[in-house]
Amino acid sequence: MWYIEELLLRIEASLDKRENNVYHPIEIDLTKEQINQIKKQVKEIYAILEEAKRIFGLEVEPLKLSSIIDTSTGFIWKTIEDSWSSKMEKKSGKISSVEKKKQIDELLSKIMQLTNKIRGTAKYGTL
Repeated sequence: MWYIEELLLRIEASLDKRENNVYHPIEIDLTKEQINQIKKQVKEIYAILEEAKRIFGLEVEPLKLSSIIDTSTGFIWKTIEDSWSSKMEKKSGKISSVEKKKQIDELLSKIMQLTNKIRGTAKYGTL
């Protein structure tokens, strides 16, 4: 049931264009009427999920934001480890130039540094 809620949250964020998608931008191709109708139906699904939670007596422990950030940054690190130019070349073939390799690795390094800052802020309160 929790996964249904996650998908609903994504739908809602997309309807309101709240997601900041760099690689998957959202184009709103629905009318305001369609969007409002979908929002209404999403609310109804939330009510059903609440009812199912009540009927089955599900005890839900809140997720800690720090845990979500810790897990997510771990996945980001793993993705970066698999994306360094040397590993990308082994998987996909030669990168067009030494300059492109350098650019990829510099961008990944910046992402890694910022990810470390995010994790540090969430875990230890350091900025």
